[in-house]
Parts: sequence; structure tokens; C-alpha cells
Amino acid sequence: MDGVLALPKEEDREKHQTAILHNLDELLGSATEANLKNLYETVTTDRMLGVVDPLLKQIIGRFRQVNRQRLAAVARYFATQAGHREAVKFGIALLGVVGTPDDVDALIKLGSNDEFSLFAAVAIGRLASEPEKRLWEMAKLVHGWGRIQIVERLVRTNDPQIQAWLLREGFRNSIMDEYLACICARAGRLHEALKAPVLDRPLLDGAADIFRALICGGPAESIDDYENAAEAAESYVNHVWSSRGIDLRHFLAVDDLLRYAEDAARKDGRSRRGWNEEREGQIRALCKDILRREVWDGMVREGLGSSDEMAFYEADLAAHRLGISTRDIHFAKVRAAPTKSSSWYELLRQTNEAQIDEVLHFAESALPLEEIATGPSDSLGLGQEFEPHRALGWVLQGLSRFPGRGWRLIRVGLKSPVVNNRVMSVKALATWREENWPREAIKVFKAALETEPHPGVKQGLGELLRRKPVN
Repeated sequence: MDGVLALPKEEDREKHQTAILHNLDELLGSATEANLKNLYETVTTDRMLGVVDPLLKQIIGRFRQVNRQRLAAVARYFATQAGHREAVKFGIALLGVVGTPDDVDALIKLGSNDEFSLFAAVAIGRLASEPEKRLWEMAKLVHGWGRIQIVERLVRTNDPQIQAWLLREGFRNSIMDEYLACICARAGRLHEALKAPVLDRPLLDGAADIFRALICGGPAESIDDYENAAEAAESYVNHVWSSRGIDLRHFLAVDDLLRYAEDAARKDGRSRRGWNEEREGQIRALCKDILRREVWDGMVREGLGSSDEMAFYEADLAAHRLGISTRDIHFAKVRAAPTKSSSWYELLRQTNEAQIDEVLHFAESALPLEEIATGPSDSLGLGQEFEPHRALGWVLQGLSRFPGRGWRLIRVGLKSPVVNNRVMSVKALATWREENWPREAIKVFKAALETEPHPGVKQGLGELLRRKPVN
């Protein structure tokens, strides 16, 4: 949430910072239970992320003459004994400026919780005698935002062990591999690693997943930002071409590279990163030869029967690219677990005009529509209790391809507490012709508009009401 939510207003941050300094001063002057309680309560009133940097500067300047051991005692108490997250963050941050190398082990343990990784990484960078080694140690313990924040601090490493780990595991995280793919390719010197005549399997697999993330791009640097992408891609494809026993991740990576090499719209500026017609032509030829291998079809069918979610996902994606229908498989998954299955999206994507009524009939009978239609709110729909809402969301998203179908589900979506459900309902309705609106449509739109808290959904409903229905 530190990364997602906006920081408090500057005025509020300054008040928070001033109050912490005052209460810390009081505690250092008189170590009473009341003064400790006041500092603790002040620290936990808001997020530390917004005040931590200026706060530490003020602490260093203001309490320079105070016995460092006393400040360290306060820091260790908050870091290791506090029962609230923001208090722990305060302790970790303070420990980073008044602690000793002996505190690093405790900081690594604290940083193994993604919530504290950023704060612990900064503190370790200040205290550890070998900060890179200790940050790497902590990075291996976390897999979410913590890993992203720590790996971002290893970009200048020249340690061969760390570089090798970055290319095999370091880029992997539970948020999006795209956040770290380019960082790890660059810091791990992927183009040099792939020059070896023989690669170990973890490096070859890591390269495949890095290329897939680089080509996908997203919120971070993409393949167009990686200076040695062409050289690395050429080496990777040559290794795959000469390898046997590789899995579907390499089919997908090679297919992505082929699409990239054939994408004329993205050619501007490629020459500055080593791309040229000869290299692209060689990569295209090798990719096509790899993709024509008969082995892929059997791997796809085997993966589609797997209970492993990642194996099924890759097989499903490869099936789509090979033109193999998986609609029946996804419908079976949806029938088995209507509110929990993630197969709704693919089911709707592969459903045509002649099949949509069967899907909608099942959705109306299987989803708990009355439990979903509890009224609008600003909910993001996170958590297990919103599984039915997410299932409905996938169906509503697919309805944009079928104007005039699914009115009952759309009406429920407009009453859902989850914003995305209402957004998808309005988008589906925007594809309808006015003559397809049910008699109750205007009444439903007006009622929804009166209670709608989200400005975007409000605007969409207003635009619907401005259209003139055909009597």
C-alpha cells in the first residue's frame, strides 16, 4: 500500500514529523512509560514513508549531542518489540543511522517481510560492512515488492555470484517480472552470459522469462530500453535452436521474439541497440524453425491436463498461438468452480455468437447474483469474499462483444459494490443500440446514477441517459 497510495499532504507530513521529533525529545529527556506511549502513538498515526527521509535528517542534526546508545535503544525497541507496522518502520529507519553492524542480522530478519524490506534495505546499506552481500541475502527471502526494492539497489553490482543469481532468479517476483527484467538483464550482463558455448538450464530458462517480460514491457523498462537486447536475443535463439528437452516457456519466448523481430512499427531507433536487417533476418529464420517443431503440440496437450497452474497457463497460451481451441476445457473449469475459476475470461474470449446464450444461462444460474447486488461502493474487490464479483467481472467484460445480451447480469453489475463490475456494465451497455434496451433500462440507469459514488461510472451512466431510446 506504501507504493499504491498517495502520500499525505505536505502540511500533514510536516505536522507528523514535528510531533515525532517533539515526543522523541521528551523520551530522550525522561524515559518514562508516558513519554514512550506518546512517541509510539504519534509514530503510528500515519505512514512513515512520507516523513522518514526528512525526519532522519532532523534527528541526526537535532540529537547529535545525545548519547548515541540511547537513540539506538529506542530504535531497537521499536524495530524488534513494536506491535504496529509503522512503529516497526520507524525503528528500522532510526536504527539505520544510530545502529551498528551487529544490528544487520535483525534487520535482515525484519526485511524478510515485504512490508519492511525497503526500510531494512536502506538501513543495511548504511550499516553493513558488505552491503551488497547482505542485501542479496535478504533479497532471496522475499518475493513481492520487497524483492523489487532490494534488487533495484543491486544494479551496480560486479559480484559474479550476484550477477548469476539476477539472471536465474533475481528478476522473478510475485508482482510482475517486468519490474526487474531489464534491471537484471543489464546488471547481470545477460548478453555476456549467453555467449558461453554451453548454458546451464536455469540460465537458459531465466533468459526465456526475461525476454518474455522485456517484450511485454508494462510499467518498467522494456526490450527497447535494453542496450544489448539484439546481441542477447541472437545468442539466446541460437542456444534454443540447438537445445533439446526444453519446455513451453521457450516456445513462448521464441514466439515473442519472432513477433518483435517482425514488428516494423517498433524498428525506429533499433540500430542504436545492435539491431540490423541481417541480425533480424537470422533471428526470424531460427525462430520459425524452432516453432515448426512437432514436439510443441504434444507439450501443449500435456500441459492442458496439468493440475499445476503455471504449467496450464503456459500450455493455454501456447495453444492459443498454435490455433488449438481450449474453450471446452475452460468451460469445464468454470462449471467445476463458478465463483473461483479464473477461466471465465478465456471462456468468454473463445465464445462466439452461437454459444453465448449457453454461457450466460450458466452464469445466471451459478453465480450468487443477489449476494453481489448489495449496492455500489468504492470497493476494489480484493480478498476472498469478492471471488463471485470477480467472476461476474470477467463475464461483463466479455459482453462488450455481444450487444443486446446479458441484461440481467449487467443490471446486477450496476448494483455491485465493486467499481470494476459497474465499469464493465457501463462499457457493455455502451455497445448496445437503443432499440435493444429493455423497457426498464432508463429507470435502472437513473436509479444507478443517484447512488453511484465513482465519478467515472457516473459519467458513463450520464452519457447513456443522454442517448434517446427508441420507443
